[in-house]
Amino acid sequence: MDFKLPDLGEGVKEGQIVRLMIAEGDRIAEDQPLMEVETDKAAVVIPSPYSGVVKKLHVTAQQIVNVGDVMVTFDTTASPTTTPTQPLAASRSSSPSPRPSLGTTVTKRAVAAGTPGKTKPASPAVRKLARTLGVDLNKIEGSGPGGRVLRADVEQAKSGVPTTPAPPINVTAVSVPVVPSIPKRPTAAAQPMPEPPGTADHDQYGPIRRHPLTQARKTIAANMATSCRTIPHVTDTDEADVTLLDELRRTHDSIDSSVGKLTLLPFVLCATGLALRRHPIFNASFDEEAGQIIYKRYINIAVGVHTERGLVAPVIRDIDQMGVAEINGALHELAEKARTASFAVNELRGGTFTVSNAGAMGGSRFSTPIINPPQVAVMALGRTRWRAWAVDGKVVPRLILPISISFDHRIIDGGSEIAFQQDIIRSLENPAQLLL
Repeated sequence: MDFKLPDLGEGVKEGQIVRLMIAEGDRIAEDQPLMEVETDKAAVVIPSPYSGVVKKLHVTAQQIVNVGDVMVTFDTTASPTTTPTQPLAASRSSSPSPRPSLGTTVTKRAVAAGTPGKTKPASPAVRKLARTLGVDLNKIEGSGPGGRVLRADVEQAKSGVPTTPAPPINVTAVSVPVVPSIPKRPTAAAQPMPEPPGTADHDQYGPIRRHPLTQARKTIAANMATSCRTIPHVTDTDEADVTLLDELRRTHDSIDSSVGKLTLLPFVLCATGLALRRHPIFNASFDEEAGQIIYKRYINIAVGVHTERGLVAPVIRDIDQMGVAEINGALHELAEKARTASFAVNELRGGTFTVSNAGAMGGSRFSTPIINPPQVAVMALGRTRWRAWAVDGKVVPRLILPISISFDHRIIDGGSEIAFQQDIIRSLENPAQLLL
């Protein structure tokens, strides 16, 4: 039986083999993980549809594969009496587990939990480092709690140099008076250059490292290049006085924030969803070939989230129908999925407008966000800061939120954008209406 790469979700045509979890000759069971495939936004574990012996592997790690390509050939006539090479499926006899959805990312942590004795406990970041350096985690004795493999363990295994723990401090020793001195600048040897991922190489000037782009980064690069090449961007910036909003956030006890801390972002998303209803051109797309503007009758805001795999933008659907508390809950769910890299492919599709919260990273004031096609506008939020602000003829301290909006000048004019941005700012500066 030939197993072909199945449909991984809406619009996904290809992926990259991150790692193979089987080898030719392995005896496996139905639903056992075969390989991990990275699409443009999600890493997906592909389960086996058959029980039998792997007769031939048609793919290799890091290979780009298309939907419909033959991945594995199975001998399904082999006797099933032998224990499968991978013990994950063996646990199904005592406690059946659901078959992983082909459209949903199964985290490495979840796979490891079903393979006792085979996979060492380690964080996703450590596993990624091990793959990059070509280190087998199963051959490392973890120094963390419960034998957990740490980053230092992987680096030590790569270098082959054992680390020597510092001797314990003798707290009973005679104390020596501290003589104040001017601290010396650390030498270059005391500040080694961090080792980036990739393989070692040289150019004409010295040593370098070459690291292939992930499938996700290739897709991000292609989309951003297409956006800048085809869409005439115009960026407008302004500031909102969110002092009252911040006070409301801190003191209003009718909002159910039991799912986690209530931040300014749910209020901004609520205000933006309402503004998109009143300014539908910003919730549209442009079909240049047909000469048409496609007005979307649903409002799905994509929220930029930073992950280890790069920037992703999961979508909160029908956000104009949600209240602040409900949006807050959705944001905390997105944050948890970002932490575990467990987004389903379709959760990253169907956005009509994008909001990037750069201020949450502790950084910028204003920026020039790039539109994510086929959308026609994007908003970036800067970091809120206390500023000297003129109110009723007096200079007072106010909490100010920077806002940057880029829009497609082919179908949106500056006057329309100003009206849209001011609509959002009015809602943020009069926050009580967001709770109605």
